[in-house]
Amino acid sequence: GRGAGAAPVPARRAGARRERVLGVGLVVSLALFALLAASYRGEVGEADREVAGWVARELPSPVEWAARPFSWLGGWIGLTALGVAAGLSLLRARAWLDVGFLLASFLGSQLTVAALKAGFDRARPDVGSAVPLPDSPAFPSGHATAGAASLGALAVLLSERLPSPRARVRLWAATVVLGVGVGLSRVALNVHYVSDVLAGWCFGLAWLAACLLLRERLRRRPRRAPRGRQATL
Repeated sequence: GRGAGAAPVPARRAGARRERVLGVGLVVSLALFALLAASYRGEVGEADREVAGWVARELPSPVEWAARPFSWLGGWIGLTALGVAAGLSLLRARAWLDVGFLLASFLGSQLTVAALKAGFDRARPDVGSAVPLPDSPAFPSGHATAGAASLGALAVLLSERLPSPRARVRLWAATVVLGVGVGLSRVALNVHYVSDVLAGWCFGLAWLAACLLLRERLRRRPRRAPRGRQATL
């Protein structure tokens, strides 16, 4: 028989499939990140500088202004507002595992990106930016990481609470648009190179996959039987 709290066989199989998919996504995303990290000083870096020069010379001003709201969304003000609102809602519902998942996705990804930036120490574009250049190094982009890890985590939590498949599809479509927009806004404002943003997306997806894997394991962990009672065998 099953121990107390053990998941039914179909649920365990579905969970195992999700873990395999997440594992593949984690490995592929990390591999792409490593490839970008190894190549941005060579030909990729030359292409980066060409794009940055074109943006400084040719990008229309309306595109720059359209990029600013996306950049604000992926910055600390936008992330803090989203994270606090979602966190309070989860705390009221006593969804403790989801609170931990949210914190790991939001704070964990940004703290790790800060460490990676210090390690790579890549200078930002110097050909002219529409906004003041941040003091932090460029690689990988924290905004692009947030567009994948933080917005992706919010979409996971929201989609699990939506009853309509159509609503979930719309939510994920909007999340992809916002995540891509946040990353591209940093190129349009010329505060990041293209490879910074690509690396940020890859790292953000890898971080999200790792957080989801851990959450899946914790959700499938058998619950202990209450004290004084034995599990039904």
